[in-house]
Amino acid sequence: MTDEWIKRMGYKDWNDYQNHYRYRNGTRKELSKNKECASYLGTYISERLLAKIWNNEKVIRMPNGNRGYDFICGRGFKVDVKSSCFHNSELKDNWHFNINKNKITDYFLFLVFDKREDLNPLHIWLIKGDEIINTGKLNDKMGFMIYNNVDTLNKLRKYEQTDKLEKLILCCDKLK
Repeated sequence: MTDEWIKRMGYKDWNDYQNHYRYRNGTRKELSKNKECASYLGTYISERLLAKIWNNEKVIRMPNGNRGYDFICGRGFKVDVKSSCFHNSELKDNWHFNINKNKITDYFLFLVFDKREDLNPLHIWLIKGDEIINTGKLNDKMGFMIYNNVDTLNKLRKYEQTDKLEKLILCCDKLK
C-alpha cells in the first residue's frame, strides 16, 4: 500500500490506517476508551486538559508521540507533561514519573491526580529540566518520585501552579 492510496482511502497516514484497522477488529481499544493504558492518563486526559487551561496563551501542542516534549509555550520553551495518580506503597504514599534522562525538554509539567477512577487534580508543578532536585538535575534522572508528605510538598511549593490548578479543577468538574 502506498501513502497516496492510504490518503485516498481517507486516512492521514499508515499509522492512522493501522489504528482504524485494529479498532475495527477489536485488537486495540481507542485511547479514549482504554482507561487502563498509561497513555490514557498522560495523553488523552492530561495533555488535552492542559491545552484547555493554557488556551489564552500561545501554546503549540505537539503531535502524539513527539520525542522529548508535548508543548511549546508562547516563550518558545519545550514542555514535557508528566502525570501520575496517587500510589500507596510499602515505602510511602507517592506519585511517580518517568523522566528517562530527557534533556530535550526545557521544563517538566507534573500533574497529579488522586486516583484513576475519580481523576481529581491535586497539584500542578512546573520545574525547569536542569533544576537541582534532591541529589541532581531533574533531566539527569530516570525517574522522579514525589512523596505525599508535608516536607516534600513544602519543597515543591515554589514550583506550584495554583492558578492553573484552579482552572483545571473547574475543567475536570465540567467533564464529570
